[in-house]
Amino acid sequence: MDYRIGQVNTDAIKALRYEVLWPHLENEAACTIQPDNEITTFHIAATLQENVIGVSTLIVDVNEKFKTKNQYRLRAMATSPKVRGAGVGAALINEIKSELKRKNVELLWCDARLTATGFYEKLGFKVKGKVYEVPNIGPHKLMFIEL
Repeated sequence: MDYRIGQVNTDAIKALRYEVLWPHLENEAACTIQPDNEITTFHIAATLQENVIGVSTLIVDVNEKFKTKNQYRLRAMATSPKVRGAGVGAALINEIKSELKRKNVELLWCDARLTATGFYEKLGFKVKGKVYEVPNIGPHKLMFIEL
């Protein structure tokens, strides 16, 4: 599969967010989060023939559960059901890690859906704490990886 990975604007990722992550919202336009347009936030997507097949959002967000000062948070990561298992998610994480290392970030963390924890563990993420519930979404675990 010949897809490209690179930074995109917020509008490019809304459709996949709606389809995969937040179908309970009223439409694609509602699939934004407050830090989407912050100067330090960036979005990395995988595209195949002009179609977005994987998305991720990276936000400066210091979680007090970690002592590390230079942290980024991974939010709204999703891959199209049509390409799951093809390595798109892993390729996104690898690009994210490379970009964050260039920015001298030391830790990446996320609130991972319980169904995605195995994916993150295969890529070297560790779990911190117990399972917790995110309203309208479901059970999650706090996961992280040191860069």
